[in-house]
Amino acid sequence: MTPDPDSILDRAARELREQPEEPRWLDISSNILSKVRSTTRRTWPVDARYPVARDGRDADTLRVSDHVARRAVLGALTGVHGCQPIDISLYLDEHVCTGLSISVVGVYGSDLQVVGNDLAGIAIGVLGEVLGISLTRDDVDVRVDDIEV
Repeated sequence: MTPDPDSILDRAARELREQPEEPRWLDISSNILSKVRSTTRRTWPVDARYPVARDGRDADTLRVSDHVARRAVLGALTGVHGCQPIDISLYLDEHVCTGLSISVVGVYGSDLQVVGNDLAGIAIGVLGEVLGISLTRDDVDVRVDDIEV
């Protein structure tokens, strides 16, 4: 006979509630939270600009984290033609994005040339929106690292 999963969870929750509270829990949890907050993810600032300037002036500029740009591309590419992006890297010259590399898991039977071109086009559009830059298909490398059946 298989035990009911709900009864197992109920029992585990009851046993945890009945355990004596750790007297130093507040100190421990504060220590854990401070370590988590001090752990940072390294990012690199990438030059970006607003696409439209007002009153004939030059467009305003700003810097966007490379992580933000890569996540935007990842979100736009996930599931396109059934592909799953596994790595997105920006080509940078100092702080200027000059292109990108996309590695994906493709789907068996797909026309990988068409898929690569579609993914590159989407990525170019996303980086145009996020960074305000214009890239061409030659600036984007799409690599199929694996095929999913």
